[in-house]
Amino acid sequence: MEKIALIINSLSSGGGERVVATLSQGFAKNYDVTIIVFNSNNVDYDFGGKLIDIDCIEKKSLIGKSYNLLKRSYKLKKLFNREKFDHIFGFMESANYPAILASRETIASLHIDFHFLGAIDRLLISSFYPLAKRVAPVSDDIASSLREQLKLNNVSRIYNPVPFQELETLSSEPFEHPRKFIIAVGRLTYQKHFDLMIDAFTKSKAQQDCDLIILGDGELRQELEAQVQALGMEDKIHLPGRLKNPFVYMKNAEFMTLSSRAEGFPMVLIEALSLSCPVISADCPTGPREIVQNDVNGFLIEEGNQQILTDTIDKLFYDKTLREKLSANARRSVEHLSVENICAEWVALSKQT
Repeated sequence: MEKIALIINSLSSGGGERVVATLSQGFAKNYDVTIIVFNSNNVDYDFGGKLIDIDCIEKKSLIGKSYNLLKRSYKLKKLFNREKFDHIFGFMESANYPAILASRETIASLHIDFHFLGAIDRLLISSFYPLAKRVAPVSDDIASSLREQLKLNNVSRIYNPVPFQELETLSSEPFEHPRKFIIAVGRLTYQKHFDLMIDAFTKSKAQQDCDLIILGDGELRQELEAQVQALGMEDKIHLPGRLKNPFVYMKNAEFMTLSSRAEGFPMVLIEALSLSCPVISADCPTGPREIVQNDVNGFLIEEGNQQILTDTIDKLFYDKTLREKLSANARRSVEHLSVENICAEWVALSKQT
C-alpha cells in the first residue's frame, strides 16, 4: 500500500487544518496515511490514518522561527528517511518550508495570496517554492500570481475538498434561534473585515427583521464587541465565538456573507453552498470569483464597499423567490469538489514526473 504524509503545524481549528483532516479521511480508504504535526495540542477535527507529533511548537521571535525551521526540517528528514513515503504533501507556509528543505519531493499547498503575507513569508516563498516538486495553490488566481510574479513553472492548482455527507450529518443537529438570521464565519482578524460587515448590516433594512450571527474568535473580538455596543446592536448582532459545528447555522441561515480583504479559497463559502445556503461575497483576492456565480448561487460584490453590501443584504433578504432560486442552485455548483475527486488530483499530481 502506498504511503502518504500530510504535514501541517497542527489540527487545531482553521480552514487549512480542516482540509488536511478531510483529505486524510479520503486518502485512508486506499492509502497508508500519516499526518505529521509540530504541535498536537487541541486536535479539533476527526482524521484518517495516524498522527505523529514531532514536537516543534511555534516560536515568536525571528531567531526562534529560524531555529524552528532548521529543527523541523531535521526531524522531518529523519522521519521521511525512515518511513519512505510515496507522496509528501505540505499545507500552509509553516509546514511547507521545512518539508521542502527535508525533501524536494514535497508538494506544497498555498492557501492565501502571497501578496497578503508579510515580507518575510514572501521572501521565503520566493526562495523555497521553486525547490518543491510542485506548488499546489488553492485557486487559479493564486496560481496566476505565482507564475507571473515569481516566474514559477511548477504550479498546479488544486481546490479544497468538501465532505458532503459529514456536513449534512452535522447540519441536521437540533437548532433554534428566535429570529431569522444571516451568518458570517471566520477568525476575528483584520483580514476578514468584520467591522465593515457590522456597519453594513446595521445600516440595512433587514436588521429590523433578522439577526447577524458572526461565528469565530480572534484578536479583534473586543474591538468588534465594542463596535456592536456603540451601535446599540447587541440584540441583533451576535458573536458566540468559535463553535465546533457551524454547519447547523449555515443550514438554517437565510444566507451567508463574506466581507474579507483577502482569502485563499474560502471554504466557508463552499460549505455554505453545499448546504444550499446562498452567499454574498466580496470579490477579494483570491477564490470567491471561482466559487460565486452571480445571480446563480449568490452575489459577488466589490470588496470594501459598505453601501453595496448593505444594498445586497436587503435585496436578498426581502426577495424570497430569489433566495429560493439561489438555494436550489447552490449544492450542484460545488459538487465537483468531492473528497474523492480532490484526493485523486493530489495523487495524480504527485505521480507526475
